[in-house]
Amino acid sequence: MRYDLILKNGTIVTSEQSFTGNVAVKGGKIALVGKIEEADTADEVYDADGKHILPGIIDAHVHFRDPGLTGKEDFRTGSAAAAFGGVTTVADMPNTVPATSTLERFNEKLNIAREKSYVDFALFSLLSNDNTDEMEGLIKAGTVGFKVFLGTSTGDIAAPRAGVLFEQMKKCASYGIRAGFHAETSELNAHFTAICREKTGVPEGILLEQARPVISEVLAIQTAVCYAQFTGAKIHIHHVTSKEGCAVIEQAQSRGVSVSAETCPHYLLLDSGGEKTNKVYPPIRDESHRKALWEAVGKGLINVIASDHAPHASVEKALPLWQAPAGLCGVETLVPLMLNEVNRGKLSLNDFVRLSSEGPAKVWGIYPQKGALLPGADADFTVVDMKKKRKILEKELHSRSGTSPYDGMEIQGLPAATIVRGVFVMRDGELTGEKGYGVLISPVH
Repeated sequence: MRYDLILKNGTIVTSEQSFTGNVAVKGGKIALVGKIEEADTADEVYDADGKHILPGIIDAHVHFRDPGLTGKEDFRTGSAAAAFGGVTTVADMPNTVPATSTLERFNEKLNIAREKSYVDFALFSLLSNDNTDEMEGLIKAGTVGFKVFLGTSTGDIAAPRAGVLFEQMKKCASYGIRAGFHAETSELNAHFTAICREKTGVPEGILLEQARPVISEVLAIQTAVCYAQFTGAKIHIHHVTSKEGCAVIEQAQSRGVSVSAETCPHYLLLDSGGEKTNKVYPPIRDESHRKALWEAVGKGLINVIASDHAPHASVEKALPLWQAPAGLCGVETLVPLMLNEVNRGKLSLNDFVRLSSEGPAKVWGIYPQKGALLPGADADFTVVDMKKKRKILEKELHSRSGTSPYDGMEIQGLPAATIVRGVFVMRDGELTGEKGYGVLISPVH
């Protein structure tokens, strides 16, 4: 048999097992996993000896700021950063300018992404007070899911009114599409922020945590769970930060509510009391919450680790605490940071595949097209070198933002190649793909 591409001699990693073998690609799809016959040939052969072959990593939470905020990032720079970081598919959030809340705006963003993206992409749509009638068209156009901001973040987007959201969740249930929630409570955030702005002598990281305390997250998660319970909708809680938030999700899952959960590297690795104030919403918390998040990751309560890549210009991030925008860059460092944690023994490579490839693909309805090393799946691979070491440096990253909370951090474990539908888009630290190669990935309903 003649194939387009053969990856040979690598350690193949799924969520369940790791084994030495080969992968063959034909027509952008996986044709074979395992043993290649001696007579088999390919147009291109990649020797993965000493490396691990993962199903393509999916960053299911990015803000590429396109359209309207492209001074911070756009689909070209964001997807290039993804490719350098070993990410083969991204899912972009709707709080752009204008917000992705209508079919017309969805198609505008789709055309932008098709023109600029180096990697495959999915697009979220916003739920707002006035777009219930748009939902069917957005689903048919291929939105991967809907996003609800129960608490405000970049864009200051308000949550739909209670009755409107209830009807929207019923529609989500009828179509079988999942809704994701930014789980904070705006009224509580405003109350505690006003108090904290008057405080003095408190480290900024701790002050930010106090301004958006755990009750704000927990009340919002409970609200989202209640909507799911009474409508039958599938929901997802984005960027969980707290042990109490995990407990609410676990209780809901035990009652049969379809709720999945996500956390991010900055909540697993950074501390609110650290030397550097890393402003992000919801805020980074203390060690007790980090420990609880790792426990939730270990037992499968958390289904997804994603970056919540939310870039801003370096001059904006350097502003005083209450003026600086919230959000951290992360799409390029997601994979190496988690590989470093694998080397530290915090999780296995199989766990990482479960959390950042198979998990997000299943949560958002794009499995097994994505997230699987199975014949017929898209030939997406993240090839990694678990021995290679590097220092993360802001100046070497490829986001337009030029900022990173991990600047100067020494890590071990790096992506060696990013392959999307059988094509190398990054190889040995060089961008080898073409702008506009990425395609829209949509769930099957």
